[in-house]
Amino acid sequence: MSTVRTKKSSARRSAPRARVDSMAETRAALLRAGAELFAARGLDAPSLDEICAAAGKTRGAFYVHFQDRDAFLVAVMESLGLPLLDDVFAGAELDLATVALRFLAAAGSGRYPLTREGGVRPHQLIDACVRSPAVRARYLAFVDDAIDRLAAVIGSDQQRGRIHAGVDARALATAMLAAIIGAQTMLELGLPLELGRIGAGLLGALAPGVQPASRRSRRR
Repeated sequence: MSTVRTKKSSARRSAPRARVDSMAETRAALLRAGAELFAARGLDAPSLDEICAAAGKTRGAFYVHFQDRDAFLVAVMESLGLPLLDDVFAGAELDLATVALRFLAAAGSGRYPLTREGGVRPHQLIDACVRSPAVRARYLAFVDDAIDRLAAVIGSDQQRGRIHAGVDARALATAMLAAIIGAQTMLELGLPLELGRIGAGLLGALAPGVQPASRRSRRR
């Protein structure tokens, strides 16, 4: 009798866990499908039905996890943006050259979606920010997070004597992020930009004592 009760109790405990796992899998599948379709066709083209079909889920399942398309877009941004930032700024002894090299690698591989051919375009992201306060707030939070992390790296390089100590680290980090966002717009307009060459030149101007990222990448 006690064995039967133990089995029933175990089954009751495992049922909620299975539901949680199933819900997590559904959410992850929808996010993967959204990320793939947005990357391939842009933010506006994929319909909600297409996203659900690609994930193998229903619209009902979608609305269990996301209030609307904008909430879904915010979640996709988080699923892509946070790991990218964490990878670019990973490590305790970072320098500006390493961060630049990692970002250029992400841009060159297409992992940074706004530098990829086709797919998400900068104007679509701006349109989404104008249309949705939630999307705008999340995108600005990403930018602010990147500025904070970059300013910390610049501050470390200043302590090592690689960047002039009189430079305002956060102001410089903000200027660098502004340059990246400006480069996105120039790429969308069709201007031919060599990101590696531009990054190496900018790094050389900001920190002449640090080996440019493009040279480091050629040696590897």
